[in-house]
Amino acid sequence: MMGRASQDDVKLVKASGLFDEQWYLGRYLDVAILGMDPVEHYLWLGGRLGRDPSLSFSTLGYLELYKDVAASDINPLIHYLKFGRKEGRVAGYRPNPSRPFLQMRTRVKDRKNRVGVFAIYLADGELNQKVEWYLSALGEVCDKVIVVADHALAPKDLERLRRMTPYILAERHREYDFGSYKRGIQIADDRGFLRKADELVLCNDSCFGPIDSFVPLMEAMEKKEIDFWGMTANNKPTQHLQSYFLVFRRRAFETGAFRDFFEAVEVEDNVQAVILKYETQLTGLLEAQSLRWEAFVSPTVPASSMLNGNPVHNPVRLLKMGMPLVKVKALNHILANDDGIPQLISEIRRRSPDVCAIVESESEALKYADAPKVGFSIIMPLYNRVGQVFRAIDSVMSQTHQNFELIIVDDCSDDGGPDAIEERYSSEISSGKIILERLKKRSGVSAARNAGLRMARKDWIAYLDSDNAVTPGYLICFASSIVTNPDRKSFYARWRNHTTGMVLGAAFDRERLKKGNYIDLGVFVHRRDLLDTVKGFNEDLKRLVDWDLILRITADHEPLYIEKPVMIYWDDDQDRTRISVRESLDVAIHHVKESNDMQFTVTTIIPAYNHQDFIEAAVQSALDQRGDFKHEIIVCSDGSTDATPTLVAKLRKEHGSIIRNLSTSKNEGISETFRRCISAATGDFIAVLEGDDVWTDELKLQKQLTFLRENDDCSMVFSKILVKRLPGGEQSFLDRQTKLNKNKLTGDDFLADPSMNLIANFSSCMFRANGLKKAPKRLFENRFNEIALAFYLETLGKIGFINEPMSVYHQHEKGVWTGSTREQQLRSGIETREMVLDVAHPRYRARILDIIEERYKKPLTELEAKLDRKELA
Repeated sequence: MMGRASQDDVKLVKASGLFDEQWYLGRYLDVAILGMDPVEHYLWLGGRLGRDPSLSFSTLGYLELYKDVAASDINPLIHYLKFGRKEGRVAGYRPNPSRPFLQMRTRVKDRKNRVGVFAIYLADGELNQKVEWYLSALGEVCDKVIVVADHALAPKDLERLRRMTPYILAERHREYDFGSYKRGIQIADDRGFLRKADELVLCNDSCFGPIDSFVPLMEAMEKKEIDFWGMTANNKPTQHLQSYFLVFRRRAFETGAFRDFFEAVEVEDNVQAVILKYETQLTGLLEAQSLRWEAFVSPTVPASSMLNGNPVHNPVRLLKMGMPLVKVKALNHILANDDGIPQLISEIRRRSPDVCAIVESESEALKYADAPKVGFSIIMPLYNRVGQVFRAIDSVMSQTHQNFELIIVDDCSDDGGPDAIEERYSSEISSGKIILERLKKRSGVSAARNAGLRMARKDWIAYLDSDNAVTPGYLICFASSIVTNPDRKSFYARWRNHTTGMVLGAAFDRERLKKGNYIDLGVFVHRRDLLDTVKGFNEDLKRLVDWDLILRITADHEPLYIEKPVMIYWDDDQDRTRISVRESLDVAIHHVKESNDMQFTVTTIIPAYNHQDFIEAAVQSALDQRGDFKHEIIVCSDGSTDATPTLVAKLRKEHGSIIRNLSTSKNEGISETFRRCISAATGDFIAVLEGDDVWTDELKLQKQLTFLRENDDCSMVFSKILVKRLPGGEQSFLDRQTKLNKNKLTGDDFLADPSMNLIANFSSCMFRANGLKKAPKRLFENRFNEIALAFYLETLGKIGFINEPMSVYHQHEKGVWTGSTREQQLRSGIETREMVLDVAHPRYRARILDIIEERYKKPLTELEAKLDRKELA
């Protein structure tokens, strides 16, 4: 090996102007690690590795042009400075990467004898420059290189490969890279290569590179006291070395576990199965043999990128850490590159114009070249989020794509947030990167966003709430999608919930979107000019303004879904400034549906137990309902022992498009029946029809639906009921309902009646679905009843009343209430009202306690005393 350079040569190079020390150190990170003077390193080793001293002089280009220099032992730059410049030779010529690399690089001698197995799979069947470059560099660090292709090769390609290595196996085996590794290991074993080897290298053609050479990599890892290593490690599903580049020392590849593992490799259905069965298992298998391992680069994932534990998805970061390879997927697919494809190309070009030329000719990277030209205006409304807003702003400032402006609109915060932003981001505000607008009066999130939209100057609009954060690749992901899908006007991606860790998002489905929003505004971008027709956010809405906007934008312009998480969503339930915490969801849903001409859905729940004499009439009265709504009917026979289950099954068969049968063979009780049916309901509103009652007005549901749509301040509505006593058939109205003279009631109205029960029967009711679905568990602990439910819902809004009879309540001996004794009724009354006590507004507590005592406990005590005297007599 060449010795250290003379000081005269060092001085000559430093004075030449052709050596850029900072550029050299930045491009060849191992030099900085060694602590050597960069000029001395170049004259000692760098020149022999084909490294350039600067962008002004090409080492390999000079050697290719001038064969006499290549045949000599003189450093190319020294030759140029001493002789070539005077002779008129060219310094900046670079070899044409379109020319095949048919020669192995000269083996750099070191203390290790290495055998390399190189697995290739050429999708188009033709040998390419990527493979030749990689193979040439592999020959620099391996004494023997075995190429195994998972397909046949054309004679011309075989000939080209044989000029680089004679050890080639090309046959279809369908066992992916591990099958090629298995065959390569067997060839190395059969030929006796492994008996002499110190290290076994297993690698494949899934990468471009190396950017310069594998030599620094091998030199760095040779110092480690380990038994095997890889380029990178992934922590999902368990920590393991990734199989695209692995090196095993003798202590590892001679173990029986190693050999048994590879001999067991077989055909798998897909590459994911190979990863799960082989790649993720190999590291742990060898570790169990007390073998030590390490990854060459082990980057930690920053907090703003908490969405992907796969390090190869941050290729720019890896290159800056000394990684010599770049995964092909990171240049072809935005889903496999969190740093951005244009950014990656730029970094590769800076480090190796030759490799960059190969990349540009043999990947799809150039189709993303215009992505940096895509500009975004990011709209961020702010109100009292000084504790979270820095996280959001910092995540935007950390974007790999810098063509954006962040427009922060403060809605009269009083926590000092705007002042803190001005102080912390003064330079960004001065440069126009951040625009901070302060509204004169409190106007709400929609008005704040609309103010930001009016200020936007970029062609594309993005949104971010002040308590969430985006990944560094957030904007480049959208920009790359925009340039490759020029016909699309809106896009959305996935996001992760910080609390649960769940990644959310789904393909676009207009009908699903109408039922409820599943697209977070923070991962939705659209062209600014769409606002010319769609306008902005509805300032009359307090909630679901994002759903409303997305519905309007996507009505005529279907968005493109990107299956990549780019945002972290924080859902702090303690943050009372969240509109979603403070406002009524049901009311907002109804306004959004009305403004977007969407039909509402009503779910009718019909619970039944031994109602064979009533169930058909009940279901038919539900089927007869008419109106402007979609209707679903859920029938649940709760372990009935009569013919009810058979009748329900028959009705389901006859009306399968509208009826769902949730019946059970075991009696679980009325509370569990209601809990399951409410949970299963998909409607915006829920009505109840008990299995032994009947609706008498075909417009019952429509009338109640209209009432709730017109009265946002009501959480439910009930109508007048007709009580029919069986078997006699006597009919009457409830006196307590007949006396009602208003259509909106509060707990005071209910407490004015000694029974506290103005509703009397579930069959007269309709509820806003969200309020019912969020009913507290306490309501289901004993018998689920209309009294306690009404007092709970009264905490959400008033109780509506329609003074029209629309249903018949059948009282019969099989009924729960009618068929019980006086003692049972009193005990049930106490139990029910104690439940009311737990869910009602605290202002009613004293009056409820008085009713429990006077109307139920005292009469129960008297009745028990009377029964005791009767028993004694």
